Amino acid sequence: MEGPVEIQRRIERLVKRVRRRDDYGKLLATGQAILPVDEVEDPDAWRAEIKRQARADRIKVRTGITGGTLWALTAGPLTDAQREEDTRYFHLYHRLESEARARGHAFKVELRDGEEAVFSCERCGSLGYADAAAGPLVGGQLFEFDCSGEEPSN
Repeated sequence: MEGPVEIQRRIERLVKRVRRRDDYGKLLATGQAILPVDEVEDPDAWRAEIKRQARADRIKVRTGITGGTLWALTAGPLTDAQREEDTRYFHLYHRLESEARARGHAFKVELRDGEEAVFSCERCGSLGYADAAAGPLVGGQLFEFDCSGEEPSN
């Protein structure tokens, strides 16, 4: 386990990195960009811009509007590297979910980017961090303390 200061730094870097992304960046990172139609001034222009950027990168995408949701998805199968990344993450996820639940936490994924993720407890708000690619690297109150059922003090 990493120390609490290092885990907090890693959480902050992950959140900052993900918040910096525009919609096309989210599409590249996760394979999807999904948002409410009412958050976009011109949905047709949004779709056209996503397609323009994807053409420039030679990436196949599908876009659409379903109900009140505007979406863009990458088309085609996952690469071997993406499948390996997902496999490492999901193996770690299942192990950490069991560990957190054994401590009484209501385990929830707050944010995932590749093999990094921030988890929380829906009852007490404790946070945990994991990076499947770094050994794996795991830390945070979620994996170190039993659930109190109350908000943690920082």
